[in-house]
Amino acid sequence: MRMRKPAALAATALLVATIVGTASPAHAYPTDCTTGRDGTKTVWVHCAGGTGQYAVSIYVIHPNPTVGSWPEYGPCVYPGQRSEYTPYHNIPFLGPGIAYC
Repeated sequence: MRMRKPAALAATALLVATIVGTASPAHAYPTDCTTGRDGTKTVWVHCAGGTGQYAVSIYVIHPNPTVGSWPEYGPCVYPGQRSEYTPYHNIPFLGPGIAYC
């Protein structure tokens, strides 16, 4: 079966419109981020620009390997705000890092 030229062009236009219409938006991230510690336990992150939310993160490493390791996070905030977290425990951890909300 042969498709006529106008029908083929219409089908192509419909296909392109469908692909463009369903394309996912680009992700925007905070920029100019700084991390730090206040004392021995409190960690924080502050991003001065960009868009999207972020949070401070740590990775807890339990001394007993059977317990395992896990991430913990501070509150999600917008650029210009400080996300701060103080673990309730005294288990060693790595960080701070940045998590995107």
